[in-house]
Amino acid sequence: MDRACRDALPVREAQAGPGSTRRTVSILSTVDAARARLIASGIQPDEAGLDAEVLARHLLGWDRATYFTARHREPDDRFATTYGVLVERRAGREPLAHLTGRREFWGLDFLVTPDVLIPRPETEHLVETALRFRPDRAALGLVVDVGTGSGCVAIALAVELPAVRIVATDLSQAALEVAQTNARRLKVADRITWRLGSLLAGLSEAADLIVSNPPYCATTVFSTLEPEVRDHEPRLALDGGGDGTTPLQALVAEAGAHLVDGGRLAVEFGYDQEADFRRVVAAHGLADIEIVRDLQGHPRVGTAVRRGGDR
Repeated sequence: MDRACRDALPVREAQAGPGSTRRTVSILSTVDAARARLIASGIQPDEAGLDAEVLARHLLGWDRATYFTARHREPDDRFATTYGVLVERRAGREPLAHLTGRREFWGLDFLVTPDVLIPRPETEHLVETALRFRPDRAALGLVVDVGTGSGCVAIALAVELPAVRIVATDLSQAALEVAQTNARRLKVADRITWRLGSLLAGLSEAADLIVSNPPYCATTVFSTLEPEVRDHEPRLALDGGGDGTTPLQALVAEAGAHLVDGGRLAVEFGYDQEADFRRVVAAHGLADIEIVRDLQGHPRVGTAVRRGGDR
């Protein structure tokens, strides 16, 4: 029987005793049923299928290769019960990362809680940009990550730039605790200094590079976000004020005073905020503006340089 036929027949009749049979449910059929449940809850089919599989692999402790090899096995009762609970929570639109407690970013495994923004693939462009503008990696002295959240950007840079010192700031003590846990797990805790506070407050040394993924969702559209985001991720990390640029304006206003001559600011922003970034940066005297586009071709990261003058 080929794989297509086999996958279409996940339930078989098995002998349970003389003169009787019982239906045996496979892990695959359980995952297929979960996918249907998630689609019915409003989750897109491709996402629903992946989420159903990831939840199963999370509970079983399997990688994807093991899952594809062993998914025709019969699950035990404990799996069926626990899996059902997780599927219902996902159907209630809790984010997958909150159910597994993890999210991959930059090839690294990060712990995630409801206290931090879940790392997004597009934020990897911020890391790529920081590295691209500093090819002489050993020469980079101080990097500051503003609004570090889970610590994903600061930690990725610490891994890639072993010669640098990094300061990571956040307004949330709970977020800093998550970030510190991630740094310990990924063995870069001794390279990062953590500061509780707003933006660049308390930073006494001028930085070579300031990076940030500030909140940039406009308050007026916050209620229209997907429920996974709107109802389960910290609003502090998402809401950028009336037009979504309030944190950006505040950060740029402070950045010039905290960069060395030739130091660079790199900021992630919304796909429709390139003009806002250019306007705000120009108004505060930063130069050499460059825009980085994401894989969909949308403007995603902006950079600018401090050129001379008083800090």
